[in-house]
Amino acid sequence: MTALLTGRTVLVLGASGGVGEGVTHALLDHGATVVAAARDRGRLDELAARSPGSSAARLLLHPMNILDPDTSATTRAITDRYGSLDGVVIAIGDWGTAGHKAIMETSNETWDSMVAANQTSQFRAFKALIPALRNAGALVNLSGLSADLAYPGSALVAATNAANKSLALTLAAEIGAAGPRVYELILGVIRTRPRRLQGIDRDDWYRAEEVGEHAALLIAGTTPLARTPLQYLISPAAGVRTDALVGQP
Repeated sequence: MTALLTGRTVLVLGASGGVGEGVTHALLDHGATVVAAARDRGRLDELAARSPGSSAARLLLHPMNILDPDTSATTRAITDRYGSLDGVVIAIGDWGTAGHKAIMETSNETWDSMVAANQTSQFRAFKALIPALRNAGALVNLSGLSADLAYPGSALVAATNAANKSLALTLAAEIGAAGPRVYELILGVIRTRPRRLQGIDRDDWYRAEEVGEHAALLIAGTTPLARTPLQYLISPAAGVRTDALVGQP
């Protein structure tokens, strides 16, 4: 593992989730100081307990609710404590509690709840975290392949993923060369610690740590893909792609 990010500070939003945990550990391995952000302090403490002792001093826990509408206050709380960030990785998203339902069976209340959890949160994250980044920094947004595919029975996840993909790519186009780089990474099924504990694991899926390693390359700007806002990590066999692999597992 190379120390790509030594001396750099990277915030991971959703660090206590399965993908976020793997990303956090990969960034620590690359030498970054990682601000692990999530709503639940208890889950952040559990993340810290599972993190290597050698990197404990570089793992900073930051409980926050990204749905707070005062995004300027969120920005100030981050920059006052950590200074300007070199990178941000957003690994948030919620499948909700309604289970698999067709669009016409979905209640208005479920719709409103999922849009708040998955789409409004993304908008607020961009509003709060882009101003916290250095101009030479980078924001890496992680979305699922449902952003590109129909997902019968899980339309709200797919719809919000698609909206967030559009939001991230539009933000990248609006900022251009004037400020931080913005990336949208579309992920296939990812190997995570919680999935492994449930006995769900396959060798042909990317590991969460590999997602973090690619995010480190983008933040450092040391990959030829650093100028490509939209990228796909569907399977290790296919490698990082800039076009969708529709129908791939």
